[in-house]
Amino acid sequence: MKKIFTLSTALLLVGSVFSQGTSVTFCDDFDSYQNGDPIAATSSDWETWGSITSPTPPYVDDADVTNILSNSGDFSLYFEAVGAGGPQDVVLPFGSGTPYTIGDFEFSANFFVNQGTGAYFNFQAENTPGTTWSLDVQMDATGNISFQNGGGATIFLTSTYPMNTWFEIKTVVDLTNNNWEIFIDNQSQGSFTNTVNKIASLDLYPITGHQFYVDDVCYSYTPVFLENLNAQVSSVTPITGLTGQTRNPSVEIRNLGLTNVTSFDVDFEYNGNTITENISGLNMVTLDVYQVNFNNSISLIAGTNPGIATVYNVNGLGQDDEPLDDQMTINIASITPAAGKVVIGEEATGTWCGWCPRGAVALNWMDHDYEGYWQGIAVHNGDPMTDADYDNGMAPYIGGYPSGMVDRGQEIDPGAFKNDFLQRIIIEPNGVITNGAALNGDTLKVNLNVNFQNSVSGNYKLACVLVEDSVTGTTPQYYQSNSYSGGSSLIDVDGSDWANKPSNVPASQMVYRHVARGIAPNFNGSPLANTSYNSGDTETLCFEFTLDPSWDLSKIHIVGMLIDNGNMIDNASSSSIGDAENLGYTACATTSTGLELNGPDKINIYPNPATDNIYISNLFEKSIIKIYDIQGKLVLENKISNKEYVNISTLAKGIYQVKFEGNNLNETRKLIVE
Repeated sequence: MKKIFTLSTALLLVGSVFSQGTSVTFCDDFDSYQNGDPIAATSSDWETWGSITSPTPPYVDDADVTNILSNSGDFSLYFEAVGAGGPQDVVLPFGSGTPYTIGDFEFSANFFVNQGTGAYFNFQAENTPGTTWSLDVQMDATGNISFQNGGGATIFLTSTYPMNTWFEIKTVVDLTNNNWEIFIDNQSQGSFTNTVNKIASLDLYPITGHQFYVDDVCYSYTPVFLENLNAQVSSVTPITGLTGQTRNPSVEIRNLGLTNVTSFDVDFEYNGNTITENISGLNMVTLDVYQVNFNNSISLIAGTNPGIATVYNVNGLGQDDEPLDDQMTINIASITPAAGKVVIGEEATGTWCGWCPRGAVALNWMDHDYEGYWQGIAVHNGDPMTDADYDNGMAPYIGGYPSGMVDRGQEIDPGAFKNDFLQRIIIEPNGVITNGAALNGDTLKVNLNVNFQNSVSGNYKLACVLVEDSVTGTTPQYYQSNSYSGGSSLIDVDGSDWANKPSNVPASQMVYRHVARGIAPNFNGSPLANTSYNSGDTETLCFEFTLDPSWDLSKIHIVGMLIDNGNMIDNASSSSIGDAENLGYTACATTSTGLELNGPDKINIYPNPATDNIYISNLFEKSIIKIYDIQGKLVLENKISNKEYVNISTLAKGIYQVKFEGNNLNETRKLIVE
């Protein structure tokens, strides 16, 4: 039986005591419904993601009550993904006083996850779903569970869960002091400080392959009572990095008292040193927050060590009325990179791809935080910056856009670059690469020299990539599609928010970075001369590129990749053309050639993925276009000239092979139809 109890009245003022919000207790065991009832259409407490903007049932993203399984009583909710996820997307608002930012909040629910499938839910931080996620709970198909946010960019804790049986997940949150504790079957899995410390609603959504049941969904909220004068350290931005790097702390201070806060001091203590910021000229009313970005930095030391933020001297009066929340400690994890190690991050992107700004922002932040240890490469598809060799080589390893790989490992969302990078940067490389170069007109000759640190055997390879920053264009193909426009926040390194940019950002406002201009000899690399090397041995391979005159040579990086037996990148190098020229060029017996991006043999298909029509450019002669499905069946054939549209509206969703055949032409491309 569904139960809701309201325990106190909102905004109660008694002397110097302040209550924010309303105490609420809610539980739903789904036993007041009938089998097959769509929960959002039947209940006034539940909604769907779509019903919030289209409030007339039936809802295509609703979930049904079922009597197949239950933890208590006879009924539960059942979720099963169709295709890539959904369409079920059920939302439970956590009361009328949301979003909760202070007070005590508790959520619990029982889950039954079918063997070998998985489950997912999240907490939304704002009343309008899709604005900010405060917690993602990912249950995978092998029994692992993670609690995270930022699309996996911040993983708070991981554990395991039982499959094919009912179990309880409980989240106990002290929002006032930003302490989130997770329980599975009443056993604590750990606690953490959340970078998004607010809660508004629950969202239940099945991702690819998920099959799960939910029962006994409960939450409660208890408001907090405030002191007269109280400045609180409400959060400290997590700090990670490499030993020896510097970081500037960022501390959030909240007025958790009744008196306006006009000034305070903040210390940050780390490794025996203390830096201070003196803040004045404020007028912070109750619950206002102020972000203190320290001008001075800390230097990271190896290992995990505490960083302590302390607020004091509030309004010049010394200690405030609640000293217990004046200080917050975070663990600062710093790792020591392996000597000579450079990690590669490859991102599949395109100007047509609305969610691809996420990948560009991820590369920018990685460059900002780990310059010299990380080299990002944006592999474009279906736009004027496409290098077909690179694009076609990467295609088999990705399932959509944007996608990423770190050192040619498993496909990940670009938002998870950091996690994979921190795992790879500590692995000792088998070889260290240095770049030499000679530039003669528009011909760039490169030699990659490998100095082996360990004995290796097998089929090691070298590939050479040219990457350009600050790429601009003027045509509509250089406009960047932006699905973040007017929606979820996406903050770039320069402080700009993609949510505030138009849905199709004009070329005049776009500067593309990390653009892959060419790869030689190909995606897989050129085999080394020998199949075994000892520590101290060296090997050199040579590569040659014909440069496009429009490229800015001062913004070009030469990137070397040592590819191991498993086709992962063992190590990399990155240098400017000038630095490589200073090292000099050593000629080789044979040279691998990398073709220029905008040469006549680089046929472009735009957009890709596509739905109704594709536009063909850089086609140097009239030809026949043949499109084959994944089984190799010819599904479309047309005569075509350069800069011409092809109607593909009759093709089903899927992956296709496109062949161009002419007198002097035999080219193949991949096409994704959505």
